[in-house]
This record gives sequence, C-alpha cells and structure tokens, in this order.
Amino acid sequence: MLLKRYIKQYPNVLSLETTSVLTRYASSLKYESAKIGSGEIVNEKIRKVGIHHITPTHKSLTAAHWANYLNYKITHLMNYYLYENNLQKFWNIGSINQCDFLKYEESYHYDFHIDENQSSQRILSAIIFLNNDYEGGSLAFKNTFDDDGLEIKPIPGSFVIWPSNMLFPHSVQPVKKGIRYTVVAWGS
Repeated sequence: MLLKRYIKQYPNVLSLETTSVLTRYASSLKYESAKIGSGEIVNEKIRKVGIHHITPTHKSLTAAHWANYLNYKITHLMNYYLYENNLQKFWNIGSINQCDFLKYEESYHYDFHIDENQSSQRILSAIIFLNNDYEGGSLAFKNTFDDDGLEIKPIPGSFVIWPSNMLFPHSVQPVKKGIRYTVVAWGS
C-alpha cells in the first residue's frame, strides 16, 4: 500500500532529554496565526494553529542554535529517507527550505491538505513530535485511491516523513485537551 510504504516514522531521532529541552523552549515562544502560501490569513474552520518560524540567522543565539541543529538533523534524515527508498538518484536535500514550531491548543486543527503547491518546491514533508501529553491532535493520512488511511501516534522525539505531493493528503485532528508541540519542515 502506497501510504504505508512511503510514510515513515523513525523513533528516537531526538533523545528524551533533547526533546524535553526543545519542548520547554517551544512553549516559551510567541506564536502567530498560521498563514498559507503568499501570506493570506487562513479560514480557522480549515486551519487553526500557532506558528513560529525557525531561522538560522535569528539574532538570538538560542534561536539560531536550534535552527541550525534542526536543519542539520532534518536534512540528514531526509537524505536517509531518500536513500532507504532508493530515491537518492532523483533527489538530494541540500537543506530544508522552511522549518517552524507549531502549537496546537485545544480545538486547534488542520483539515486535509497537501504541502506541495505552485509557489513552493517542496519534495519532502516532515514532523518531529515534541510531546504527547495531550488528547486528540493525531496526524492522519488518507489514500486518494480508496478509503484506507493511516493515523500516526505522537511519540516524543520521533520523526515522520512523507512526499509532499498530491498523493499524500494529511491532516491534524482537533486537539481535545492540552497543547501539541511539533517541529515541521519541508525539503527541496
């Protein structure tokens, strides 16, 4: 089945100690309402989430440290995924083109969507789960060819990766209780 073959969850890519420190850092940040594409505000019935961009040139040394650490780690994992699926002859991820902290509070969600669009050159999408002390908020995929789907359980420190294209619509189910923190990134 296509979904199960190309959606991979790698456990323990971050140690529990690193995950805990990163979660505390993520919880201390200021978040803005997420936008899409060229910056248009999103209908909150479709997507409601707080976003904080991670940039390696940030003036804060802590922010720059985490940006560079995550860029290195995610780029390495994306290239490993390409190698593992015998796709390295077609693509090589030199660096990630966007990386964000996402904060899903109670009732926050993101309906089914794909990550590739005309304005981006996204090849791979990835999430690092930072915590799992919340209810709801699962990462769900649906198959475009039948009713079969896949739900990913959040494991702190785990890395989930999949192709960004139209064959992999996915969603974040509404958070019912608590706050869900993740790192999301796209490679091109």
